[in-house]
Amino acid sequence: MHRMAVPFSGPRRRFLERRRTFESMKRFYNWFHVFYGMIERGLGSSMDAVIAGLFGANAKYRASTAIEYACGSGSVARKLAPVFASVEGRDSSTMMLARARRLAKKGSLDIRFEEGNILDIGEPDGSFDFVFVSFALHLFSKDDILSILKRLLLVAREELVIIDHPLEWSPFTALIEWLEGSYYDQFIKLDFASLAREAGAGRFSLDEVAGCAVMRMSL
Repeated sequence: MHRMAVPFSGPRRRFLERRRTFESMKRFYNWFHVFYGMIERGLGSSMDAVIAGLFGANAKYRASTAIEYACGSGSVARKLAPVFASVEGRDSSTMMLARARRLAKKGSLDIRFEEGNILDIGEPDGSFDFVFVSFALHLFSKDDILSILKRLLLVAREELVIIDHPLEWSPFTALIEWLEGSYYDQFIKLDFASLAREAGAGRFSLDEVAGCAVMRMSL
């Protein structure tokens, strides 16, 4: 996949490499939850296409369990609910979780949302068939991403699925991610096939679906 170089260097690049701490990120999302409907509407059709591409109408998943880490407002978890026997969500932002619960209830969906830190994952090994992380991995450094992958690969009995930004630079995404304080500038340059192997994955695939990078990996 072609990757466009970030057209900044020196002091300007250091200015753009603005990182939030984990606690700062929690505060940001506890504030931003009131505006998150704009993000949900923007990603809705893409997520429909991604989920349909991954699972289609295959009834075999109706016996499987799923969890989404860093689930935010639960927009992806809600789309997973018709596919799996049970779906849960974990996030560190209490206000985003409150929004997730309200929207699930409004849609008459039985999804369990609980507070959970993706940097300190508490689920036992092999506790879910499928584990999802959507539009969250780019928030973290390479070392943290590797740690997250190692842990979630152990949680997943069948597959870990990562959905995120395409791995090429976009000026609009770069601006949003600067405000968010993410590691987007590093994320788009990572060799995820190598990271997956280092995390212990025996199988890895990377595709672009509906304008999203979709990575699938398993032990």
